[in-house]
Amino acid sequence: MIAVLGTVSSYLFVDRELNRMYGAFVDVAEPELEAEAAETYALANVNVLAPEADRFIPGQSVIVEDGLIRTVGAGDVPEGIRAVDGQGMYLVPGFTDSHVHLWESANDLLLYVANGVTQVREMNGQPNNLAWKREIEEGRIGPEIFVVAPQFATFVGFEGVMVGWTQRKTIVRNRKDVERAVAAFKAAGYDALKSSSFLSRENYDQLSEVAAEAGMPLVGHIPVATDLDAVWRGNASEIAHIEELVKQLDKEFGGYGPDEAGAFLEFVRERSDDVAQNLVREGIMVTSTLDLVDSFHRQKSQLKEELQAAELEYENPGIAEGTVIASRGMGWLPEVNIYRWPEGMDERRQARSLIYWKAYAEAQHILLDAMLAHGVDILAGTDANVPVMVPGFSLHDELQAMNAAGMSSSEVLASATVKPAAFMASNTGEISAGRKAHLVLLRDNPLEDISATREIEMVMLGTHVFDRADLDAMLQSVADANAASRKVALAGK
Repeated sequence: MIAVLGTVSSYLFVDRELNRMYGAFVDVAEPELEAEAAETYALANVNVLAPEADRFIPGQSVIVEDGLIRTVGAGDVPEGIRAVDGQGMYLVPGFTDSHVHLWESANDLLLYVANGVTQVREMNGQPNNLAWKREIEEGRIGPEIFVVAPQFATFVGFEGVMVGWTQRKTIVRNRKDVERAVAAFKAAGYDALKSSSFLSRENYDQLSEVAAEAGMPLVGHIPVATDLDAVWRGNASEIAHIEELVKQLDKEFGGYGPDEAGAFLEFVRERSDDVAQNLVREGIMVTSTLDLVDSFHRQKSQLKEELQAAELEYENPGIAEGTVIASRGMGWLPEVNIYRWPEGMDERRQARSLIYWKAYAEAQHILLDAMLAHGVDILAGTDANVPVMVPGFSLHDELQAMNAAGMSSSEVLASATVKPAAFMASNTGEISAGRKAHLVLLRDNPLEDISATREIEMVMLGTHVFDRADLDAMLQSVADANAASRKVALAGK
């Protein structure tokens, strides 16, 4: 009896710690907003981003009715319709972050809206994320959520039980497991299926086949156990990071270390055109996460500076602080950061580690150059809630990173608007009649300076119109909720 009670107590403790690590126990933010639902409204005399995302059309009036754009064009707004004067401002579609992890962090929904992110793709969805999706469809404030099912992984025995529980993955061992899981996820309302790095080659091929049979997109990682040829002959719609291609080329190379970094980068250059051509031929999109991978070496060598630069007051404290049951679970802070160097690593090894991780980052840029040259569709994504990607804010960092890496401002905007809208079939992504009114009013022109995506004056989500005061109230309410829930003080904040 004592043993049973001890087992149950241990289970309950670990489960509670896992929920805390995934952000469940932070106070719920409840901002006081002035916005009221408006069935009909208009933006008058505003510069509107063209559907091609390559220019602004001046002097436009956009009329919204019942959450949809009714008309776009020159001319006055009819009398009796509430109008917002957009003189000198720039109207763009709401932004999409194509790689986020909401986990149990409900306050993130407000952070996305406050940052003009009106659609997200949740990349390891859970039942609570499906519930939030339905609640948002019914009027809760939050971005539209495209929910990818819990990622598939191959483990056996007790290890499989633990990984499925603690990492919230879908554990499969054979085709029947895959078929049962896919059928259950489709019935539950998930939008896509995700392969993890830890899926066996056989199970990856099976998932590719079953996903196509079920009519569900297959997205995510390229499993370590498989190779690029399996991806090209499979049914993947998207690859979740440019980094995934770096890993595969590293495997082809035979594994590089600091001494082989230069040779590996040359190998990536030699292979990059073929990789890009295959992506185009197979119609596979790639999500960026450039800023995250670029930060790996900095999180090792100058973590305090990286944390100081992040909008850490808005990050869920449970996720940032980690948990006592895992030293490298979800943590951000110096003692628990998942990317930190091991204790006692000497200067020589640290220097060699930096060579490795800087080459790793450079490799993704080489691949991006080839993808742009060959016309691969790129989706802007951040891996939000992974250190140091603060939900909402990190998308603007990513857009700047993509621009700095060689993408034009027009290409960057398309990667966060029209392209993800097409992938998710969301009826958003451009400002034209019949589209959902997911709109962001900017004070400056993002085609001239991509950092203008941060200069948000107003966000429109269907019948909701949030002005700057409302957006600031959302941010403040999240900061206050986090402060009340924090166990570890933020240094220098």
